[in-house]
Amino acid sequence: MAEAKRVPQEQPERSESGVDMEGFDQFFSAGPGESQESGSGIYGDTHMRQQVEKLVERFTELMSVSVDQRVETSKIASQLIDNQRQLVATQQILIKLMERSIELTRHITSIEERMPALLEVPRVVESLRQRVAQIEGVEVD
Repeated sequence: MAEAKRVPQEQPERSESGVDMEGFDQFFSAGPGESQESGSGIYGDTHMRQQVEKLVERFTELMSVSVDQRVETSKIASQLIDNQRQLVATQQILIKLMERSIELTRHITSIEERMPALLEVPRVVESLRQRVAQIEGVEVD
């Protein structure tokens, strides 16, 4: 929605309010080649130059810090990439170890399944020995 146009409040003329802007035109009337008559202008220029030099120096320091931070960020990023590669390699090794563990578990399980039959072997051998002895007619202890 459009805003209503502002109606300027009536302001008394400058001479009526007692605020005159004497010398305002003279301040800007001096051309770029003209020098100012007072000593405060020279002090202002010197002070301005000092401030500009300080600002340029500070800007240079900030740029240097910014470049240093970018270099450091780049180093950290490359280190992060290396760490991620190592992590992937470690995960691949872990996956292979887990696969090998699963194979070993299957093998052990198959051995355990055959174990009861192996435990029965001594009893079967003893039974066969006794039968052979009976057949041959030999006395067994």
